[in-house]
Amino acid sequence: MSYKKSSSLTIFANFFINNEERLQRMKDSFKSFENINPSEWVINIRGEYKFEAGDFLENEIGDKLFLSYYNSGYGWFYDSRKIYKNITSQFVMYWIEDHILLAKPEILLECINEMDQQNVDQLWYSWYVPYVIEPFNEVDIFKEGKYIVTRKIDELACSKIRALRKNKDIYGDFCIVSAQSIMKKDFFKKILFSNKPYIKRRPRKTPYDFEKISRDNISNVIMHALPKQELFVSIDDDLHHDGYSLMSRKLYQNRISRKQLKILEDPPMKIRTILKKMIPRKMKKMLLFIAGYFYRFFYTINIFWNK
Repeated sequence: MSYKKSSSLTIFANFFINNEERLQRMKDSFKSFENINPSEWVINIRGEYKFEAGDFLENEIGDKLFLSYYNSGYGWFYDSRKIYKNITSQFVMYWIEDHILLAKPEILLECINEMDQQNVDQLWYSWYVPYVIEPFNEVDIFKEGKYIVTRKIDELACSKIRALRKNKDIYGDFCIVSAQSIMKKDFFKKILFSNKPYIKRRPRKTPYDFEKISRDNISNVIMHALPKQELFVSIDDDLHHDGYSLMSRKLYQNRISRKQLKILEDPPMKIRTILKKMIPRKMKKMLLFIAGYFYRFFYTINIFWNK
């Protein structure tokens, strides 16, 4: 099929590739969707295996690749904003290296073309599970195409979803902006350059604060779309839905478990392990709640663990 210039696409990523497993997952993810033939790839890579990853992408992509190796002490957002200037397309796909496209590439392209037709801000391309999809069923459909369904997410819609979660005894807010998204360029810029949440949830070296919850009030209205069929799938994360991930389906080789990879990439502090064993079970929930705000305070003022 032809890919209309009016729906041009940039693949954006700022990876941390620090071991052979993460490198192999990036390669497998790339191979799953390379045939969509985007206008450009704007990629920054950090970590011990950054040059191996960069060499692979240069060999595979060629002139369409804008490659950099920024890893400043100012963090993921600072470096990502630097490479943003290379984006010229109408839509931006935030590439997460451990998600793989299972659908046919032309289906993904049709989804993007319908994003253009329906004036969509963001399309979530992965996590096609009830935990993610069902809450949005509380919101009336704004537009529907053959491949995507678009809803207008405003404060009223957010209130409906929060009420639904509360009725199901699911307390806390819900995600309104996901990293696993294809976004209109202007909307992507709004998210990337936003200072919300003002009280940071994660260290500045990580990308996780790119994702927003509804009470971050990132935009008065978001034209939010979900695909009508599964597109990408996580390699190892079941996301509260047993059997979802590619490893659980036995569609991807289990060279290392999710738990082992987490320990490899972020070894637990010995003092934290000792304290967990010492703290009575009844007190753990309350102390973890307090500790969460303690960490967020230091993430926000950018010292200690936030380097």
